[in-house]
Amino acid sequence: MGARKQLKRYAMPKTLKLPIKEAAWVTKSDPGPHSADRAIPLRVLVRDYLGLARNAKEADRVVAMGEVVVDGRIRKNPKFPVGLMDVIHIPKLGKYYRILVDSHGRLDLVEIGVEEAKYKLCQVIGKQVVRGGKIQLNLHDGRNVVGDFREVKRRDVVQLSLEDGSVLKHLKLAEGNLGLIVRGKNPGIVGKIVGIRKIGKHTTVILESDGARVEAPSEYAFVIGEDSPLITLLGTGGAS
Repeated sequence: MGARKQLKRYAMPKTLKLPIKEAAWVTKSDPGPHSADRAIPLRVLVRDYLGLARNAKEADRVVAMGEVVVDGRIRKNPKFPVGLMDVIHIPKLGKYYRILVDSHGRLDLVEIGVEEAKYKLCQVIGKQVVRGGKIQLNLHDGRNVVGDFREVKRRDVVQLSLEDGSVLKHLKLAEGNLGLIVRGKNPGIVGKIVGIRKIGKHTTVILESDGARVEAPSEYAFVIGEDSPLITLLGTGGAS
């Protein structure tokens, strides 16, 4: 039969911020840089998140006309998946948004300024040596970057320029830096990393936020800055 192209709302990913009983079906993402359970299809983004269309047909027309730019590239597939840290630009409105995760673990949008829209943060999920002795980093959004990255480790984060793809900054998964919990039991929590523990093959990160401490697997902790966050966070204001 192959993979199903439709998806019942009651079975949709918990990361989608949509009412379950409003409709029977929801758009299923095509394969892409983000897995289906951690992504928003562009049709849903345009219609339900941004309110730029009343129905799927209108949303598809908006996307097909090239009115949605993702990470600096026009995307015309209404089922294209966008996910964590992606930058969305709506040229006709002159608005930019970044996709983050809220306190319920759902993907949501925060409006950002034009300068912040020039870069994104990407978590390193893999690292390998390639031809010429260079290091290739595999990033959470499906990108690969090659260079002299010997000091970069898995679960570190790189600040990536969306204009030329260069790495602007390396953020270590280390004590003293700021982290954002993106999955698990405490999504959306931002705090200072105060400890990193290794238990066998697993590594956990301890964050301190508002006087309380939370612990999460290292893959759930996304470094977002050193002394201050490099990105606008949900609930902290919009574009500047």
